[in-house]
Parts: sequence; C-alpha cells; structure tokens
Amino acid sequence: MTALYDAPVSEPHIRKVRPDELEEVWRVHVAASNDLLVRGGRPAARPADAPVASDARAGLASDPDGYFCAVEEGQIRGMVSALVRGRVWYLSMFFVLPGDQGRGLGRALLERALAYGEARGAEIRCTLATLDPRAQARYVMAGMPPRWPIYRLDGDAAAVTRLKARAGLDPREQELRCDPGGAEKLTAEVFGHGRADDLAHFRGDGGAAVAIERGGELAAFAYRRGQRIGPAAGRDEMAFVQAVAAAAAAGASGGGSVTMRVPGACTSLLEALVSCGFRIGAPTLFMASRLFGRPELYLPSGPILY
Repeated sequence: MTALYDAPVSEPHIRKVRPDELEEVWRVHVAASNDLLVRGGRPAARPADAPVASDARAGLASDPDGYFCAVEEGQIRGMVSALVRGRVWYLSMFFVLPGDQGRGLGRALLERALAYGEARGAEIRCTLATLDPRAQARYVMAGMPPRWPIYRLDGDAAAVTRLKARAGLDPREQELRCDPGGAEKLTAEVFGHGRADDLAHFRGDGGAAVAIERGGELAAFAYRRGQRIGPAAGRDEMAFVQAVAAAAAAGASGGGSVTMRVPGACTSLLEALVSCGFRIGAPTLFMASRLFGRPELYLPSGPILY
C-alpha cells in the first residue's frame, strides 16, 4: 500500500468503484507502486498497462462496498480496497497517483474504508504496509501498530530440491490432493475465520492444493498457482513446512522457480527456506490492531487477499 500522509484539501469526490472501472483503478495502483520503487532506488516492477490481477477482481466481487475511488475532473486519482473476513478487516490496496499525493485524497479514502469495516462489525484491523514511513504513520494512527516483516522469498529448482529433502517428504505426500472442505476447516482454525470463497477463487484461478495427512486427518495444506505458493496452513510447524515444501516441489517440477510471501512470525518456515537457498527480497510490514489466529502457522496468498 502506497498512500501517503497528506494535508487536508477541499473535499474530493469519493465513491464506490464500478466493475467497469477496475482497469483504471489498477493503473493507479501500478503507477503509485512503481513510483515508490523508483524513489527507493529500484526499477519499476510492471509496465503501466499491466493487466488487472485476478485477486483484485476477486476482492471487488467479494467486497464491492469496500472499494472506493477518489475522482477529480473525471479522472480516478486514488483508490482503496478493504476486505472483511469474519471479524478481520484487511486493508488490501491503498494507492494515490504520485502527482496527487499530499493533498488529502488518501485521508478521505481511508476514512471510507475504515467506516466500511465498522459497518460490517469487524473487530480487528490489519494491513501489509510498504516501508514508506509516511504510510506507516497513517496506519499507526488508524490503530494498527507494526507486528513483523513479511518477506518475499524466491527459490530456484535447486533450492526447492533441498527444501524437499529437509522436509522429509515421500512421493505420496507430494502428490496428495487436498479436500476443499478440509482446507476450509483448517483455515478457520488457523486464520480464525473460514474463507471458503477465497479458497474457491484460488482453485478457479488455476490453483491446486497439496496436503499432508496424519492418521487420516489433514495436518497441513498449501496452494500453488503457477510459481506462487500460498495460502498455506498447518496444525503444527513440521506439517506446515512439509506442506509448503510439497507445493513448492510440485510448482517447480518443470525446473522453474517458486515465490511466496513469508511472515516473520513463521520462524520455522522462514529458517528452512533461507537455509535451503531461497533468496529474501524486499520486505513489507504486517501491521495490526491486535493479533489473531495462529500467525506462525499461516502463509498468506499474497498482498491483495492475504
């Protein structure tokens, strides 16, 4: 999220995003994200006309009343997306065009997103923040102090092979398909609330889940979508690492690499990945009003749906 702490300005026009505006809203996201990277001395990550991520479409479908845009002179200049999952309000995306930052658009957008969570009865607020101190200050003021970093980790085929050996997988565990109902039940136990619609979206988006079973019971699962691993959840740290390793091995079966976003709370998984040669990328920061679920046993799907 790239919204900045900004000063008051005359009231912008804030309204809900319409489905046919998602491409324009996504261009705001890409422009603001690339600007933040360039200001930090890194190259822009995506072309200006990058296609809308499927997770962003799923978020608008699940929470249309939590998607807002700031419009001036007929142009969308900022956007915010908030999702509610049970008692958890998650700030999914929050971006203002580089030339419009510092004018109060972010403040007005965030107020509407927070009001959406209050109307839905959410009790916990959380987000993934960039390392921009102005954005972090805004989230602290919204009651979300920092908790831990979330690292992007990338592993090539050799690193995945080492992870597979470390996890002690056997061939049956690698190929074991995960029952959707079992994954939903385990997600509710670990995340703190069921996410059946999100899991169905991942499956419909080309995702497949692998499972670790013990005594006929699901001990852990992990989704993979192309090169991406997540979400994943486990009843204990050993099963959790094994499920992630199994999904990584399946995802890298053609010799390619895999990537995932690993919370600092997942100490056993993080240590296993780094020890096996996965490379740590630039971190984001998990900020939350209070902790929930069992964060040491949950791997997010990514920054948009968490």
